[in-house]
Amino acid sequence: MRVEVILSPEEVVHHQLAGWVCVVIDVFRFTTTILTALEAGMERFFPVDGVEEALSLKKSHPELLLAGERNALQVPGFDFGNSPLEHYGKNYAGGELVFSTTNGTKAVQAARGADAVVLACLRSAQAVADYLKGQGRDVLFLPAGLEGKFSLEDTWCAGLMAKLLQAGEYGDGAQAAMLLHEHVPLEELAHSAHGRRLQALGLWDDLHFCLECSVSQGVVLWDQETGWGALARER
Repeated sequence: MRVEVILSPEEVVHHQLAGWVCVVIDVFRFTTTILTALEAGMERFFPVDGVEEALSLKKSHPELLLAGERNALQVPGFDFGNSPLEHYGKNYAGGELVFSTTNGTKAVQAARGADAVVLACLRSAQAVADYLKGQGRDVLFLPAGLEGKFSLEDTWCAGLMAKLLQAGEYGDGAQAAMLLHEHVPLEELAHSAHGRRLQALGLWDDLHFCLECSVSQGVVLWDQETGWGALARER
């Protein structure tokens, strides 16, 4: 198994995605939130880039629920923002989320062309690593970053999972991510650029929730042909 990490989302255009399982990571907060919503009973989700596309889908399919943020705040007119705590502890009887965020949903769309697309976060790190081991395929981690730039927490998460995979070959990005994971304490991730933005908004509970490691058994998959994603049913 080969493992590589794209250190900045802007670099994805320089990588050949075919032949890889692409793992999208947005710790603060999209991949954490979508995992939590699905575990709470939402059936599936549909990531889109723009707010207008989400509103248009809602207009033609009123049963859809809209979720997302701009500048970490809920989009006006949406049913949910981008906080995992909106869903944690809930028990939904199904439901379909159309999701649009500043960084995470763009990263999912950027993964098009990969052999398969998995969404991961710190909460699902061990579960996703176990799933990837079972697949036995080359793995490319795609941290969502912050507005196209490097993200400390997403790359740290990629380094953690890269180590858990115990692969036979690591690319330079993967080696850098693993060194970052080794030398930066988990609690420092709250003080990343994105972490400080959430702090300024008083979202400490979100931060603490997103920084819990390997507490979920959920693995989120995204089907690029249909555009819908859901929890993996068989592990």
